[in-house]
Amino acid sequence: MSWRWTAWRAVISAFVLFHVSALMIWTMPPCEIKERFSAPYYYYVLPLGVWQWWAIFAPDPIRDTFVLDAEVIDAKGMRHIHEFPRIGDLPWYRKLPRYRQPKFTANMNDREFLKQREFAARHAVRQLNLGEESFPVAVSLYYQVRVSPPPGTWVTDPMERPRIQVIQRYQFATLKEVRP
Repeated sequence: MSWRWTAWRAVISAFVLFHVSALMIWTMPPCEIKERFSAPYYYYVLPLGVWQWWAIFAPDPIRDTFVLDAEVIDAKGMRHIHEFPRIGDLPWYRKLPRYRQPKFTANMNDREFLKQREFAARHAVRQLNLGEESFPVAVSLYYQVRVSPPPGTWVTDPMERPRIQVIQRYQFATLKEVRP
């Protein structure tokens, strides 16, 4: 065998080992091992959306509908709202590549996902394209929670206002703090 083939196999083996170890560490229940070794995997697991989410299974699946938004109040007191993607109203061919976004939204309230919340708050400020003169800003990540209809019924009242649940608040003093 040539040295190139051996090198290629070594690269593939290293990637597979890294990927499997990332999934093993990420899916562990909260423990000392997970706390100690999960940090390097954040930059791999989060952007790809390959983290696991077990809340959809019995015995207690999530029954409500969550919509994630961010409210940004700038230095002048102006209120800006960033709506994170909503795939419920899109046609199926546009939903397919975005199927992980509801999982991202549902995970925001979990204590384990503190880093994702901060990433989401920074992302919201960047998407609003606020200038340097708008800083400092206060960011509130919040859910709009709608109760799902009981089993066997069609829909709940469409005019019922969603319940607002604040997840976390952040302060960013300068534009540099929100840039990657």
